[in-house]
This record gives sequence, C-alpha cells and structure tokens, in this order.
Amino acid sequence: MSGAAPHPDPWTHARIVGVQLGIWSALSVAVGAAGLAAHAVGAWPSAWAPVALGFSIQCLVWGAIDGAIAWFGARDRRRKLAAAGPAADRAGAAFGARLLRLLRLNAGLDVLYVVAGIAVLALWRTPEGLGHGLGVIVQGGFLLVFDAWHGWAWVPRRVRAASS
Repeated sequence: MSGAAPHPDPWTHARIVGVQLGIWSALSVAVGAAGLAAHAVGAWPSAWAPVALGFSIQCLVWGAIDGAIAWFGARDRRRKLAAAGPAADRAGAAFGARLLRLLRLNAGLDVLYVVAGIAVLALWRTPEGLGHGLGVIVQGGFLLVFDAWHGWAWVPRRVRAASS
C-alpha cells in the first residue's frame, strides 16, 4: 500500500460508508420512482412494461431501506462519537472493529440476496419475475461489492491484522 492515502479513523470510515450508501440509496429511489412514473403514463413498450415495473419496485424498496440504514448508521456514529468525548480514539477502535464485523456479516448476507434474485429468475418465469429478479440481483450485487470493499479491501493491512 505504498503511496496510498492514509486510512481514516474509524469514525471517518463509518461516515464515508454512510455517505456512499446514502448516495446509492438516492440513486436507487430515483431510478425506481422514474420507472414507476414511466409505467404510470405508459411510457414503456408493452413487452417491457412488466419487467420495468418489477425492476422499478425493487429499486424503490431497496433504496428506501438502504437510506434508512444510512440514516440510522449516521445517527449511531454521531451519538457514539459524542458520548466518547476525549476518549474518542479508544472508543473508535471498538467502534471500528464493530463496523468491520457488521460489513463482513452483511457481505455474507448479500451473497444470499444475489442467490435469492437468481432463484426468483428461475422460479418466477414471467416478465414480472424477470424484473424483480434482476432488481434483487442488481441491488444485492452492489451491496456485496460495497460491503466487501469496505469490510476487507479498503482496510489497510495493519488494520486487517488487528481486527482478525
């Protein structure tokens, strides 16, 4: 990792995770809302309308959930940082370790989301099923990469060694 920027403290890492998840949430909600609006006015070609509807619903629902997670996570981070006061460095180590465990657990769950999306595609063999299945795969796939990146790859070797 020579030449790499120094890793931020756990409080900053949590803020970055939350902001990035919030951005994904906003994009997902925007795509879902736009897709639903287009469906409501009949803008989708009839063959694609059920696919787009299912995909849009998934984007909207997952985006709303991700937004809630980002908001509650930011609130939790601010509260814990304020409570730590002068001992923020010591409290930050425990907070950072908890964050890494949570991200790694979520990465495992994200694999299940992608598998569930594949199962939807395999079992719900309709245009609606295609839309919902693709939506779950896209959302779960993003979260898998996101959680794995923040839980392992983005963390410097010295932090990974200390948290393992």
